Amino acid sequence: MSYRLLLDENVEQEIGFRLENYGHDVEHVDYLSTLGKGTIDDRIAAYSRDHDWLILTYDDDFVLEFDDESYRAVLYVPELSIPPADVADIVHEMSKHYPQPQITGLERVSTEWL
Repeated sequence: MSYRLLLDENVEQEIGFRLENYGHDVEHVDYLSTLGKGTIDDRIAAYSRDHDWLILTYDDDFVLEFDDESYRAVLYVPELSIPPADVADIVHEMSKHYPQPQITGLERVSTEWL
């Protein structure tokens, strides 16, 4: 199963490339003409909700400042020390167990999945 993933501006492009190689549909905020680098989180959340994209981010603003209805879903990486390859592997592993329609609200991306 594949996810439709919207990578926040703080997510390394390597993660996007790896997820694409796994077969996921990936867009990076920096390269979307409707969003772009520096877009405020409110607009990213609304885009996620309105277009059915899961946000992948390291930004704890999505944890602290938004409720679950603000976005489609957030895959939050709380540990900056997780290597990009592992982040991609974790998200892909999650997709094997939970199809996108089952992902709602906030989900933590952690090494427990590996």
